[in-house]
Amino acid sequence: MLFSPLTRKRLRAFRRIKRAWYALWALGAIFVFCLCADWVCPCDPRAVVDPATLEKYRAPVVEKTYDVRTARFSVRNDGTVFDYEGPEDLEAGLGGSHGLARVSTDSGPSVTIRDNPWLNDYEIKKTRHPGHTRVFLKPKAPPKETVTVRPAPAVSFPFRPVPAHPFGIDAGGRDVYARVVHGLRIALLFGLALSLSGLFFGLVIGAVEGYFGGVTDILLQRFTEIWSAIPFLYVMIFIGSTVGRSFAVLLVCYAIFNWIAVSYYMRAEVLRLRRRTFVEAAKVSGFSSARIIFGHILPNALTPLITLFPFLLMGAIGSLAALDFLGFGLPPMTPSCGELLQEAQQFRFAWWLVLFPSLALFVVMLLTVLVGEGLRDAFDPRQTARLE
Repeated sequence: MLFSPLTRKRLRAFRRIKRAWYALWALGAIFVFCLCADWVCPCDPRAVVDPATLEKYRAPVVEKTYDVRTARFSVRNDGTVFDYEGPEDLEAGLGGSHGLARVSTDSGPSVTIRDNPWLNDYEIKKTRHPGHTRVFLKPKAPPKETVTVRPAPAVSFPFRPVPAHPFGIDAGGRDVYARVVHGLRIALLFGLALSLSGLFFGLVIGAVEGYFGGVTDILLQRFTEIWSAIPFLYVMIFIGSTVGRSFAVLLVCYAIFNWIAVSYYMRAEVLRLRRRTFVEAAKVSGFSSARIIFGHILPNALTPLITLFPFLLMGAIGSLAALDFLGFGLPPMTPSCGELLQEAQQFRFAWWLVLFPSLALFVVMLLTVLVGEGLRDAFDPRQTARLE
């Protein structure tokens, strides 16, 4: 074999790390681009577009109709006609009270239509049934096409993408491109702030649980379990109805629940490290507990936090979009991809309200996942372990 299993494993990890490096650069470029949203967007995301500027993009409605002159009727064996379906003038052309007096039956099993020049332009198909014969008349010439041009309808929102607004206009008359860029900036800032706050509180609580253990660990663990059982959505609804919805309120409400998963990781890592030799040496040297935790244990326990950070960021961005979609997120006028997706539920024909916000969220989350996988492979000690 050209490469050993260990070498192939290292090569795969290297490719993932290299891919994560490119994803990190792309994610940073998107973040910088969104930070400059006030300069890269041609209009304000809250400004309503003047309908007069869209008059030149209105197109007349062209309707094409085809005159398909077909008829169906049945003839009983005694010559009586019933069940006619077709144009009235065709029925009158056939003559008779029902327009079918010239239709009669022979002694044979078929229906014969005689002496009617009106039917020269039609193909006649007959189907024999018990007690009657079904006749179908179909014109030989192609159906006549009629083109009707109606004036263009008045401008209404949402409006399709046009050169002046490449992402279209939403239901409120606002530019979708500006709202996507500004909304992505808010989502990235919210995700960074929420992820950092979750890492900080989870780090402190998990470190205290793992280092002191005993009664402290049990009490904090029971508190964490009770706190995690509180329904987050109900808390958001209650606080939003009493205090009001804003970026700061949403960040605080989400941050008080976002540290729970991080504390579990940090507790397990500190429990593993507190019996190491360098920790025992620090205790013998008389260092305080705070100095041992933050100066000796945490620098050696940052690997799970670094690898967990991109996934926390992705979850925060997705959670903000989901809350905005449900109507419990940011205030209504705040740019948000989730709000655009919620509008798309009401206007199913407005494909641009689904495509561009979803594409922006997908690209950001995909790059974040690639960065997280690369960090996980870079800090995974099993990548460099020898195979037994």
